[in-house]
Amino acid sequence: MHIYIYKLLINTFNKNHRDGHLVRDVPCFAQGSKSAKPKPRQANGLQDKVTILTGRVEDITLPNKMDIIISEWMGFYLLHESMLESVLIARDRFLRAQGRMLPCSARIWAALVEAEDLRLDMANYEDFLGLDLRLVGEQQLAARTAEPRVEEVHGRRILAEPLVAVDLTDLHQLRVEGTRNLEAQLSFRTWRQGYAAGIAFWFDVGFGRDVILKTDPGSPPTHWKQTVVYFGAFPAVESGDVLEANVVLKQSEENPRQYNISVETL
Repeated sequence: MHIYIYKLLINTFNKNHRDGHLVRDVPCFAQGSKSAKPKPRQANGLQDKVTILTGRVEDITLPNKMDIIISEWMGFYLLHESMLESVLIARDRFLRAQGRMLPCSARIWAALVEAEDLRLDMANYEDFLGLDLRLVGEQQLAARTAEPRVEEVHGRRILAEPLVAVDLTDLHQLRVEGTRNLEAQLSFRTWRQGYAAGIAFWFDVGFGRDVILKTDPGSPPTHWKQTVVYFGAFPAVESGDVLEANVVLKQSEENPRQYNISVETL
């Protein structure tokens, strides 16, 4: 068995991993930067098991096909930085016909959220020491909501049941270009009164056997946090209201490492 580890730091193989089957008895090839040093391998006794390859996955070569590809390719809202395409290229080039990818599935979730701190902050412009500064407030709101914001979303901000916006059920079968343009029609039914401020996105990835890495607001925080696309307005909603939205995630033509996210409420 051979394992290809894409963009995983060698020093994550600590002594606990070393004592396991993964790197003790299995040859591993790990892609690293030009600055990658062999010391972590030597310190863990892995110099004969882990080989560091320098270069783009599109350009490097391996001595044989791999049985497993392990990669931490996920970005904000799952797709930011577009590293999944490189992993899929590695799959097509290096993975055996019955090989495994870890993670092997992924989903993007969406939830209608409020932002009371932001809304009340903007409301202060309506009467500032007796002055009507709503025009200034509108400009401030437009500036603060012009781009998606990566932030920690507390569960109490959620106004409706979260929905799956994108379901990449099997990464073994996903086309290399399969995530360049994604669209979802979402229908949120609110479960309480509030002011809708935007849609929050997060993801989870599966490793098989019910092992799932979650980044939702109710799970332990991660560096991915959640990504909120704000409406630029705060429409009031009542319990049971339905808000429909069309969500498009499109890979940027100017910078393929980024996505343009658009949310249109219907």
